[in-house]
Amino acid sequence: MSNSALAGAKKRKTRHSSSVLGMAQPPRCTTQWRSSQGRLLSLVDELLLSIIDQIDTRRTLCNLAATCMRLDSLIEPYIWRSLLVLQGDHARQIATALDSRHERIEYVQELSIRYRDEHRDGIEELNHFIASMTKLRHLTLETPCPNNSEWRQGMYFDGWSRIDYTNLLSAAVYPRLDMPLTLPVLQSCTSDLAYLCLASRRTHTDS
Repeated sequence: MSNSALAGAKKRKTRHSSSVLGMAQPPRCTTQWRSSQGRLLSLVDELLLSIIDQIDTRRTLCNLAATCMRLDSLIEPYIWRSLLVLQGDHARQIATALDSRHERIEYVQELSIRYRDEHRDGIEELNHFIASMTKLRHLTLETPCPNNSEWRQGMYFDGWSRIDYTNLLSAAVYPRLDMPLTLPVLQSCTSDLAYLCLASRRTHTDS
C-alpha cells in the first residue's frame, strides 16, 4: 500500500473516531443543568423553600417539581395552594389528582370556582373534596356565572350550581354528630349575590 493510501486511511480513521467520541459526550446544556441541579440540591430545605417562594408562575413550579422527588415534595404545597376552576373538565382533573394523593387536599388555601353554564358538567366532582379542605381560607363561588348571555338577555336560566353550597356551609356551622367542623379556618366566602337570591327564592317557593 502506498504512503498516500495509508495517510488517507489514517485520516478517515481519525475522523470516524472523533465523530463517535462526539456522540458519546453529553450535550453541554445537559452537563450544565446537572451541575446546577447538584448545587441547588446541596442547599438545606429552608433555603430551597425561600427560593421556591419567589417563583410566581405555576408552569415554572410544575417544571421544577418534575425534576426530582425532593423538589416535588417541597413544591407541591405551592402548586396546590391556590386553585382557579373555570370548566368542568378542569374540575375532574383536579378531583382525580386529589384522589390520587390525599395530602394535596390539605395544601389548598384558596379556591375560586367561576364557570359558565355550558361548562358546568363535572364541577360537581369537587363537592366531596371541598368539604375535606381543612386549610381552606378563602372560597369564591360564582355559579352560575352572571356574565352568561342568558342573564343579560333576561332568558330563563336553569343552570343551578353544581356545588352543594347549602350543605357545605351548614356543616361549617352545625356539624353532624361525631363529625368534625367543615372548613374550620375559613376566613372569607364570596358568592354571586344574584345567584343566592334566586336560589333562596327557589327554596322558598318549593317549601
